[in-house]
Amino acid sequence: MSINFFSFLLFFAISISLNLQADEISVLPEILVQSKSKSEGLKTDEVSSVQRLSKTKLEAKKAQTFSEVIDDEKGIDTQTACAFCGTKRVTINGLKGEHTTLLIDGMALHSTVSGFYGLDAIPLQGIESVDIYRGAGAALAIPEALGGAISITTADPFMPLKDLNTVVSDDGQLSLSTVHTFRLSQKTALLLGAQISDSKPVDNDHNKVTEQAFLKTKSFLSKLNHKMNEVDELSFRFSAGYVDTVGGNPEYKKLKQPANLLADSADFTDSDVRKKYIGDPNKITDNINIERYELSGQYFHQLNSDSSLKLSLGQAWQIQDSIYSHGYDYKNTDHLSVIMLESTMALNNEHILSIGLDHKNQWMRSNSNELYNDQGLSKDNLQLQTYGAYLQDTWIKDDFNEFSLVLRADHIQTRWSEFNKSINQTVLAPRIHYKHIHNSVFTSRIGWGVGYRAPLTLFESQHGTIHDGFLIEIDQVETSNSFVYSLAGQRLEDFFEFSMHHTFIDNMAYGLDQAITSQPLLFKNASSQYLVSTYDLSYGKQFSPLWNFETLAEIFVYPNGYKEKLPVAANEKRLSFISNLQLGQWHLKQKINVINEVDLSQYGYDKHYNIAYTDTEVTSPTFNEIVYADQKKQKSPTYATLDLDFETQLSKLWNFGFSIKNVFDYTQTGVGDSPLTWAQHGSHYHLDNFHIWGPLRGRQLILSLKGELL
Repeated sequence: MSINFFSFLLFFAISISLNLQADEISVLPEILVQSKSKSEGLKTDEVSSVQRLSKTKLEAKKAQTFSEVIDDEKGIDTQTACAFCGTKRVTINGLKGEHTTLLIDGMALHSTVSGFYGLDAIPLQGIESVDIYRGAGAALAIPEALGGAISITTADPFMPLKDLNTVVSDDGQLSLSTVHTFRLSQKTALLLGAQISDSKPVDNDHNKVTEQAFLKTKSFLSKLNHKMNEVDELSFRFSAGYVDTVGGNPEYKKLKQPANLLADSADFTDSDVRKKYIGDPNKITDNINIERYELSGQYFHQLNSDSSLKLSLGQAWQIQDSIYSHGYDYKNTDHLSVIMLESTMALNNEHILSIGLDHKNQWMRSNSNELYNDQGLSKDNLQLQTYGAYLQDTWIKDDFNEFSLVLRADHIQTRWSEFNKSINQTVLAPRIHYKHIHNSVFTSRIGWGVGYRAPLTLFESQHGTIHDGFLIEIDQVETSNSFVYSLAGQRLEDFFEFSMHHTFIDNMAYGLDQAITSQPLLFKNASSQYLVSTYDLSYGKQFSPLWNFETLAEIFVYPNGYKEKLPVAANEKRLSFISNLQLGQWHLKQKINVINEVDLSQYGYDKHYNIAYTDTEVTSPTFNEIVYADQKKQKSPTYATLDLDFETQLSKLWNFGFSIKNVFDYTQTGVGDSPLTWAQHGSHYHLDNFHIWGPLRGRQLILSLKGELL
């Protein structure tokens, strides 16, 4: 991290704090006041700083998928890891996508397997809020959470909802969604929601290879709540999501079987990936189909005015059917079940105690004609079981000091049956948070916690890394030690928050490329400890009842050994400015994102080239050798994007919006750097679409209409 920049952050924080007066009282923005149960007598302000995205803020993004909804929030980065298949990775505090725990209504029904493509199958309609827990300690009793957790809460069916949303854009994107609640009786209510969306591909450089894929999604959500009596309540949720992705080929043509040949230099004019693709489109086509189903139920019982009991059961099924441009097919079926039991009781006016037990069972089975039947490679089948217990004590010492102490114990059993490899390990995960209210303006939060993750499947869908097979030498659970400090202050008209997060990662699982020695990819635990740090400073001010402004500066610090193990280059410095202005009937929102330059070579991009071919000239000194030319950009430039949103109320029930995303039409290809690359891979090269560092989609003009049905 730049010392000068860090000094600036501290100076800025101190300057703001000197201007904040302690005689003004307010509530910190985005600090979640969370109840430990439904008993009004058990409410307590969480010790951790939890970012809450409200339904209004989620809808304002006009997003098609969950990965778009969460992108660019504080500490969050949504990365496209492959421009062919469109896989997304949602990261917290700069940690890897698989280090993020995702919960829906409190249950962890997603895993690494679903994280590759299942994020796009999450229904957006019916979401009431999204909470972001940054760091293992902030997650408190949540299982795993090596890097943090994202918790989705669906709407209460007893809330009156009759919403209809329509979003269309000039580049062919279309999204329709609706959510409706029905009061079946005084004690029973039902929520129904549905969404369908269609996003066209992007080929900004017109070379006949897409930078973003076709993406079609459909989802359905139903939720039933029944209040049996004053102390007992039942809730059931069922959701279904379907994702259809076709990448590479600008034409929507799905393959029935893999192409017989892989793309090579002869398929591009002058062997240059920036020029026109003249080969068979089947060679560059990825098909990804996802079906995902979730079924969950919760039973809540109020034992008395001071204690409650909650039982949660959940099941998730996900089916993937894919064909990759690397010349193979891949299918898997992933099943995950969760059971959770939690009891919460107020021991006295100072202590609230929670005791919980949870169990997760997951199995995945895969199939591939090309990889398994024809080549005889081993399958990536797996079985996971975890048994967890936790004890949490929230101690409200006085009006100024609050502690939350959690001890989790988890026994983890992971088995890869095809390799006769397994992990059988018990992990203790203590987590501590302390909140101190200095005065009516300033609040400090200090946290520490241990996170962990069973390294399930770093390899189940790695778009080509397993076409020569892989080996497993993973024998340790990944763990982290997470430290956080934040200082926040707010008056009636402005606020600021400075925070720093430090995460030490041990036994990180990764794939070691052994192509240069013609050996399969080797998955193992890293022997080094990696420290990933994040610093952020935000400031907001209400200039008038009609105008407010917010700015956020973030720095992500990664060690070099960690960078080269990431799938794509990450943001290292990010600055954003958000302004909200009310002009008559119009609400105007402007957001500027500034991304600082990044040395791409540290992420393995030094093996990426625009031109690669086998020299067939007999008289050439490099005859019969691979010639690499015109290395891809090794330093991304500093760039900025601007989004503008205009919204007005047409009537009491309907709102109309007009948005311009990426106003200046800034893209990678616009500055001559396509995500397409000839990737040096040992003694050979192949075509990939993961040289990604900037926006892939250009300017969008979006119209939206949202309202309430009669």
